Amino acid sequence: MSKFNYKFETVRKIKESLEKKAQKEVAEIDLAIGKLKTELQSVLVEEEEHRKKFSTNIRISDLKAQKGYLVSLKKKMENIQLQINALNIQREKKVTELIQKSKEHKIFDSLEDIYRDQFNEEEKRLDMVQVNETATQRFVREKK
Repeated sequence: MSKFNYKFETVRKIKESLEKKAQKEVAEIDLAIGKLKTELQSVLVEEEEHRKKFSTNIRISDLKAQKGYLVSLKKKMENIQLQINALNIQREKKVTELIQKSKEHKIFDSLEDIYRDQFNEEEKRLDMVQVNETATQRFVREKK
């Protein structure tokens, strides 16, 4: 019995590696989003702590400095939020790409199953032909 050779094996392996690459990219984006969310949370905590430090008797110059610092924190939070939104959009694109690559990989796997079934059927047919030939030769020898 001969060995099954899938003619699209190299294509299937390439599709599989592309799917793994897309999974890795999605994981990297998720990691970056997690880091940015942690950074955003730390900025929010810093802003809250800074607001609590305000006292009732404060000089105008200190108040302006405090206000400027709070404005810079707000801008920093907005910038982080924009980065998170951009990464979420990028993640959605990569997830869509990953879904497509996964479908392609599944198609090649199912195609391999079909070819393997055809190969097995052909092998069974050839084995039956061989068995029939042997039985016929034995029958002819016994008749003589």
